[in-house]
Amino acid sequence: MLGLTRRALIGAITALALAVPALADDGHPYFGPEAVDLTVLLVPPPAGDSSVTAAELAEIKALQASVSEDRKKQAIADDDEGLAPFIATTSLASLDPAKAPLTAALIQRVLDTEDAVTKPAKKFFARPRPPKVDDKITPFIELSKSNAYPSGHTTNGTAIAIVLSDMAPEKRAELMARAEDYATSRLIVGVHYRSDLGAGFASGALIAQALKQNAEFQKEFAPAKAELRAALGLQ
Repeated sequence: MLGLTRRALIGAITALALAVPALADDGHPYFGPEAVDLTVLLVPPPAGDSSVTAAELAEIKALQASVSEDRKKQAIADDDEGLAPFIATTSLASLDPAKAPLTAALIQRVLDTEDAVTKPAKKFFARPRPPKVDDKITPFIELSKSNAYPSGHTTNGTAIAIVLSDMAPEKRAELMARAEDYATSRLIVGVHYRSDLGAGFASGALIAQALKQNAEFQKEFAPAKAELRAALGLQ
């Protein structure tokens, strides 16, 4: 009996050890595509041989040729995701995520939710990233293995901006402008088309709206809002 118990225990520990990386990779989303199915909510991207795609490729090349070195550096920095990278160029930049753990954790779960929602859509639409279509476009960052449509960074930037704006309405205009700037960085580094960004803005808004209907999110939102407002000195 003891041998059987030990074998069972070892088996359970092994199974748990194998499961942990998968759980870590998936993060802790509030929901997935069952709540926001982008494969049916988004219009398909422009065809690869369309005049729209040709114009989008030309826009990327023109932008990369004309962008200042400082804006290029900012675009590269914007490849990072999360609370700190998003607020880095705003008046919230002095906020230390370590001193706002509830807010940081909430935003991380928003990121996890974006990933869970956009991953199947990227696979479904299967739009290759610009450098794979036009060899005159050089990515300024490491090219992701995922597809282009919709833009995940634009999606999570939009969702984060809306969530933070709901916490601090006084900062809404600035945060929404930051979401647009954050998205433009994806064009500058050469990894997305303009229409990927448009789909990302829509996707982020859809996710933010679904979050407002999610009981678990709302439960975590209230204390995070109080924490953030206190940290920013907002009454």
